[in-house]
This record gives sequence, C-alpha cells and structure tokens, in this order.
Amino acid sequence: MTDTPSTTVEEDVDVTEPVQPGPAEQAESAEPAADLAATLDETLVETVETPLAMPEVWPTCSACGAEVAPDDGYCESCGADLLVRRSEPVPAAAGPCRNAQCGNDSFADGYCDRCGTPAPDPRDRVERDLGVVAGVTDRGLRHARNEDDMAFAVIGAKTGSATVVAVVCDGVSTSYKPETASALAAVTAREHLVLALRRDEDPATATLGAFEEAHKAVCALPPDPSDTANFRASTMVSVVVTERAITVGWVGDARVYWLGAEPEASLVLTLDDSWAGRMIADGTLSEEEAFKSPLAHTILRWLGPGAPEEPANLRVFAPDGPGLVLACSDGLWNYLPDAVDLARTAAGGFGGLRPTAAALTAVALEGGGHDNITAVLAAWPPRPPELGDDQTAEIKGLSNTVSEPSRVEESGQ
Repeated sequence: MTDTPSTTVEEDVDVTEPVQPGPAEQAESAEPAADLAATLDETLVETVETPLAMPEVWPTCSACGAEVAPDDGYCESCGADLLVRRSEPVPAAAGPCRNAQCGNDSFADGYCDRCGTPAPDPRDRVERDLGVVAGVTDRGLRHARNEDDMAFAVIGAKTGSATVVAVVCDGVSTSYKPETASALAAVTAREHLVLALRRDEDPATATLGAFEEAHKAVCALPPDPSDTANFRASTMVSVVVTERAITVGWVGDARVYWLGAEPEASLVLTLDDSWAGRMIADGTLSEEEAFKSPLAHTILRWLGPGAPEEPANLRVFAPDGPGLVLACSDGLWNYLPDAVDLARTAAGGFGGLRPTAAALTAVALEGGGHDNITAVLAAWPPRPPELGDDQTAEIKGLSNTVSEPSRVEESGQ
C-alpha cells in the first residue's frame, strides 16, 4: 500500500500574543502551502490510480480444496496430481426423453411416462473437451445402449509442454454388459498411463502396462450370473501424444489415424485384430473382398477372459508436420475408413477439436448409425489448433443437419 507522506512544521510562536503577518509575509507563506497542497494532491491521485497491493490468492486443490503453491505437482493434503487435467466422468442425470418430439423427463420402469420410449442413459451421448484433446461418444441410431467409452487427460498443461493421453474402448456386443467392460478398461488404462508417464516411464512401456492393467480389470468383473461362461469383454486403442512422437497401442478393431495438415499424407496407424484385418495383412484377400465377408468384423483379440495371452500391438509414429491424431471405434470408420477422406472432413480441426469430433460423428449418424460411435481428436504438436474460418463445407453442413438426429430403437440390440 502506498504510504501518504507526513509533513511536520515546527515554529517558535509566542502563544500569549498572536502574531499577525503582514502582506509580504503572507505571500511568502502562501507559496510553501501551495506547494504542500500540490504535493498532497499528487500523492492522493497516485494512491487512487495505483491499485492497492492485495494479498496473493493461492490456487486450491480440485480434489480437497486445500491451498497449493502455483508450482506444486501434488497436493500435500490429499496427494492429488495437480499437473493433470482429466476428462470428466459421465454425469448421473440422463436428461430428457430420447424422443425429440416428447421432451418428458420422468420415467418409470425404464420407459418414458408419456410416450413409452426407453428411458435415456447418460452415456447416450457424451462430449468432452480439454483444449488439446476432445472427444464425442454417441449411442448411434440402432443400438439400445452405448457400449463405447472414452477417457483422456492432459499432463503438464501449465508448463507449455503438454502430453496427451487418450483411450477409446468398444465393448464386445456379444459379451455380458459390455458397456461396463469398456468403461472400466478406459479409465484403468488412462490412469495407468498418467501415473507411469508422471514417473518418467517411456510411452511405449507405459502403453504396454496400461493394456495389461485394463485386461486384468475386465477379467476381474463378474460374469453373467445366469450363464457363468458369458464374461465381459472390450477392445481398446490408446495414444500418447508428446512433442516428439505419437505412441499407439491397440487390441481389437478400434483404430488410430494420423490426419496430416496435407490430407494426402494421412494414414491409419493400426492394423485391425479382426478376421478381415488378418486376411488383408496375409495378402489372402483384398480389402474390398475381405469386408464383403460376413466374418469381416469377427475380432481375434480383446480384453477380458479367454483373450490371447499376447502383448498389445504397439507403434511409434513421428510426424513430419502438424496434424491431428484420431482414435475411434469402428462405428465411425465403417462409414469413413479412408484416412485422406477423414483428414479432409476434419479440416485440421480449425473449427475446434470438439466440434470437429462431433462433425465426424455426424458422418456415421447420417450414414445410418448402425453402431455406437466414438471419435477422440488430439492436436499434434500437442497444443490447440488456431481457430479460423477454414472449416470445410462438409463440417458446416453436417453440424447443422444432425443436431437432433431421430433415433430408431431396434429390439434385440
């Protein structure tokens, strides 16, 4: 706080006989008085114009509310990691009726009280955005529930050298409660990756460990009580995006794409663990021939009981220029499998990563939405793309036409 200077004037004055100054003396005494008044006026102006020094406001821990220092990595009170931002869990509230023409929000016995439509699930559609990574997961138009899940995090966002972790899981529809397997696998893998990378473990080792932990977690889930041979299962892909490279892990047929700023440089970074993927890799069938087979989407690897005891697939990719990393379930790439087409539709994320992920999801919804759809986008280098007006016509059109898609229930799905 600025201190106002004090001025002390000492004079020898005979108080018994007051002195009356003459005109000349009055003029002389008026000058220092005026100077003093001016000085005080300037000091007051400075005090008003200069903000008062307020006590420093310390940040607080998001987990326990305790005060923490700006440079702290962990909360001393509860141990929470302060340098990691995580995507939020699915909300408990499910929202209004799935029937867009209804709008009711009360449900009994799992059905809308007004129109009889099955009650909504908070997992029907989830959108999350952490700036350098964002994602959308949607139930689609045919499935009764969303069996996909996603989880991502940003490590060191405050340091200017962020590391992005993203996981996409697709529950195996023929297994017992596949949505529980995908949800558990996604968060288990993400947390292992975050902790391992914070311990300075290299991304490849951390990725392999994340798949091991996710597999153990799914195996520990109880089977169908009416059929103990029916376990839970999920496929999974993960990405670790650093300033140096992109580390990809996968088991199953979810995919990771590199979408270059130059679309022609885009490519798929994974090889499907499916019957079609095996036929294509072996050269037995062409891609067109393999995907015509009814066995095309039969998966050969998964997380959960009975899965082959092999390490996860691993790939490290070092881009030679900026672009986007897309992790997605087959509910998206079934409709838009080509990397170049995906890159052109994403348009570099110039509309923002979350709107771009929503636009990609809209492609699958407009194509029929026969499966659950998940799309997670991360920028490379790991920093938000500069927003602009360079969105493609596809994104603008899709964003406007599928904001309220009509959903069709199909029994037995």
